[in-house]
Amino acid sequence: MPAVTAPHEQTLRAIDRDTGRRTEILLLCQLFYPELVSTGQTLTELAEELVASGVDVEVVCGPPTIVAADRRLPRNMVHNGIRIHRVWGTRFPKLSFLGRVINQLTFTCSVFLHLLVHHSRKPILVLTNPPFLAVTCALLKVLRLGGAYIFLIFDVYPDTAIRLGVLKEQGVVARLWERVNRFVFRHASAIVVIGRCMYEVIRRKAAHLRCPLNGELRAIHMWSDDRNIASAKGGENPLVDRFGTRGKFVVEYSGNMGRFHDMETIMEAAERLKDIDDIVFLFVGEGHKKAWMMHFAAEKGLRNCQFHTYVPREELGQLLALGDLGLVSLVDGQEGLSVPSKSFGIMAAGRPIVAVMSPASEIARIIAEEECGAVVRPGDSQALADSILAFHQNRAVCELAGERSARAIRARYNLHDAAKEYRSLIEELCSQCIAGRDEMEGNDL
Repeated sequence: MPAVTAPHEQTLRAIDRDTGRRTEILLLCQLFYPELVSTGQTLTELAEELVASGVDVEVVCGPPTIVAADRRLPRNMVHNGIRIHRVWGTRFPKLSFLGRVINQLTFTCSVFLHLLVHHSRKPILVLTNPPFLAVTCALLKVLRLGGAYIFLIFDVYPDTAIRLGVLKEQGVVARLWERVNRFVFRHASAIVVIGRCMYEVIRRKAAHLRCPLNGELRAIHMWSDDRNIASAKGGENPLVDRFGTRGKFVVEYSGNMGRFHDMETIMEAAERLKDIDDIVFLFVGEGHKKAWMMHFAAEKGLRNCQFHTYVPREELGQLLALGDLGLVSLVDGQEGLSVPSKSFGIMAAGRPIVAVMSPASEIARIIAEEECGAVVRPGDSQALADSILAFHQNRAVCELAGERSARAIRARYNLHDAAKEYRSLIEELCSQCIAGRDEMEGNDL
């Protein structure tokens, strides 16, 4: 891809200064195109849709963690109208906890230095991943070196770590983390969460921290860009022969197999169904628990389990269309703290969802509202096996649930509608930035 040239950037800045009408956003995230991890793909879709609607999008991100081996990427590039700047960061293996922490800290420091050097006054959309990235925006705002920012919460910290037993609720690290949250919340122009359950969690957290939210708290649903997925459903799927699933009822899990996900219940259900010849469990992705899952399958002699790494983004639609039903999971206690984005890809592919999670979680609520699958409590492998078997034995019910999934994506959980909400919020912030800039220029006079 071509590198960004200085004259091009100067032209854009001149347009901003002269007209004051450009809708623009600076996106700060660790994972972005051509990243194969779902968070990177989700943000890439959002940025592409915003550009298509006329928003000037600039991205500061890190090097991809999972990408085709033969890809060599420049530090500055343009992808589908998005200007991408990659900053330095360490690249220790993701499965190492300490290595992952170091990767996140070095990336966050690099972003802070980048913002200091380039001194952009654009409104910023900043993620919770990595956890302390938003601190850079809050610090710059306090130092009057930066402006408005939207804090986009994908995961609620440190609550997720506390629920997993990684941190103690009253420990030093957790208490310090909450002080950081208070600082970020207080200075954010707006806070966006990705589900109704998460909205209530953040509202209660802000009250607990005695932190009135100066900015607006808004829930904007996750989405799926169903256009490529829908096209993959028609005709012959080349992945059928690659994965050897012809004539099989495919129970598919794609994405991260990490600490947040109840993979134990899924593997136990696979063991319960190992004697049903035409049911195959297809696991595509990586994560902390994958090695254990492969060991479990080998130890139990589970010939009904297949394990593969991530597929390229251009094959994602084919992958999601390959399954007869899709699995998602969260360990108990994560409701309101995380929303598995893979759920919406499954729905876009027109497949039922079987969710292993609390009925109070966002995805469980959507499944109940749309009647597009089944919900099983974490730890209940027998109930999970029974749900899978019910869809396997009644293909008409399976197809009907899949049709409802696809209908829900088109009506309520599509990329276009989500991007419209983000654009509206960005336009509000751009107006604030223009007003603030005009005030500063007036003071200078």
